[in-house]
Amino acid sequence: MNAPRHLTLRERIYEEIVRLIVSGELPSGVSIDEKELTERLQVSRTPFREAIGTLAKEGLIEIKPYRGFFVRSFTPKEIDDLYNLRKTLECFAVELAVPQMSDRHIAGFERILDEAVAALGRGDMETYGTRDKEFHETIAELSGSLPLIETLARLALQIQICRSIANESRDLAERAAEERDQILQAFKARDIARAKALMHAHISDVQQAVMARFQKG
Repeated sequence: MNAPRHLTLRERIYEEIVRLIVSGELPSGVSIDEKELTERLQVSRTPFREAIGTLAKEGLIEIKPYRGFFVRSFTPKEIDDLYNLRKTLECFAVELAVPQMSDRHIAGFERILDEAVAALGRGDMETYGTRDKEFHETIAELSGSLPLIETLARLALQIQICRSIANESRDLAERAAEERDQILQAFKARDIARAKALMHAHISDVQQAVMARFQKG
């Protein structure tokens, strides 16, 4: 196995800012206090601004001239568009991934979903979210398409902000867990058409729930 790659300073700053955003500690639309964050992270302005530049390119940060840095905010239409794009891309990932799935891969998906359900049962939504992310990332990786993997990764970060804004509920998480189990059964049968249809329905369900919360204000 390859040894884990050590992150550069800029990458560590990037990872920490992403964590603060998706956790809601830096909520959508908030101004980023550069001085406070550089002191908190114990870093200088140069690598901090390099990380901010990367986040801006990925659509997580807005750089406003003479005003500073802001966590990206999303309109309802932008959120709807993100989920529609995600459905298209994830269904394509499923189409490419299913023929590559071995019994070992299926066992890995079962482990991920078992851990997600266990976390849900004890009310550990953070671990549940991590396993959910791992489930979708693994499908993308099995697609073997680097452009698709990279695009889905950027899209997933933006969607994580949307879901954190909407304060995802336990009821939604329980439904999603059931839907992912159905997707797993389609994977086991190597049924590409059914797996794609289930993935489309799963993402549509989450999309409708998120949009409903935004419409309620």
